[in-house]
Amino acid sequence: MMPSIANNQTGSTLIEVLIALLVFTIGLQGIASMQFQSVKDNFDSAQRSHGIWAAQELINRIRANPSGREAGDYSFPKDNPCDGNIPDNYCADTDTNNAPVCAADEMAAFDIWESICTTPNQAHDQNNGQLFNPNLEIICAACDADSEYTLTLEWQSKSVSDDDVIVADDALKTQRFQQVFRP
Repeated sequence: MMPSIANNQTGSTLIEVLIALLVFTIGLQGIASMQFQSVKDNFDSAQRSHGIWAAQELINRIRANPSGREAGDYSFPKDNPCDGNIPDNYCADTDTNNAPVCAADEMAAFDIWESICTTPNQAHDQNNGQLFNPNLEIICAACDADSEYTLTLEWQSKSVSDDDVIVADDALKTQRFQQVFRP
């Protein structure tokens, strides 16, 4: 009589390897999805931070120019101030030139352009603004010393809110910051 040989297998079967590979692939897809969402949220956060910073910077510049404020030079229709038109007078010092003496209206035009269209340390290149397709509107009630101003700044962004839509939507969303203030 022949002794029976036990059929003991050691190692993994092909099915076990395929199941482990499937679990690993699903995990990698989850990590990639989280990374994509993180980059998208970080970009939106940077846009929002820069938009609020730019609006607050402009509000402080409006407060610092009472002559331009009272003349209504800061009234701005809803439009993109970064359409490539640099103000006629560059009312700030540069590395090579001192700032020219600017009138109140020139200072107002420069303030709007520099606050919304450029960021610090960019050598003031009008194509390097951080807000994508910004639209600015400044309304003053009477444009006098005690007038109430409404500043509205909008820009295009990949909003976090588009994740709630079941249909794939790659369209840009409009983000808005609005502040009512008295200089």
